Amino acid sequence: MQMHLRMAFDRTIGRTAGLAFRQLIWLFPIAYALHVLEELPHFTNWARRYANASFTMRDYLIVHLTGIVVSVAAPFVVRYFPNRTVIFVFLTFIFTPAVLFNIIFHAGATVAYGVYSPGLLTAITIYPVVFFVVSSQAFRERLITKRLMTISLLLAGLFHAADVSHNVFKVW
Repeated sequence: MQMHLRMAFDRTIGRTAGLAFRQLIWLFPIAYALHVLEELPHFTNWARRYANASFTMRDYLIVHLTGIVVSVAAPFVVRYFPNRTVIFVFLTFIFTPAVLFNIIFHAGATVAYGVYSPGLLTAITIYPVVFFVVSSQAFRERLITKRLMTISLLLAGLFHAADVSHNVFKVW
């Protein structure tokens, strides 16, 4: 199984060779929409049981429909304003929280509660590839440095934690 996953990963990476960052970021809204489709039927009930009894489908739809709009708008913004500041903001406050830290959220929640967290399958299959391909291309094109990526990752983690604690767990 591990060999098959590695081969599929390598094929995916090979198919993206030669594409620019501004092209590859279109993988993000596709992956995000697939993730939302996986979550949609069961996440609200899961959240009511394991995170917050008052979480509603309306809460879910507000956050995730906004996320879909942002995920589609972001590649346009990057295309028309292709500078390092815009790319840093995209990676820090949109892409990395939604992709990388969502992997951690769903895997962690599944382990912590011992039950499937809706969204886990796309989070552990599609999101790692999309994150790797997009962030690697950002490095190759020198759109972000290792130092700025480290800062971006730290800020994105904090941003995602605040987002989930507010929108799912309703801590504040």
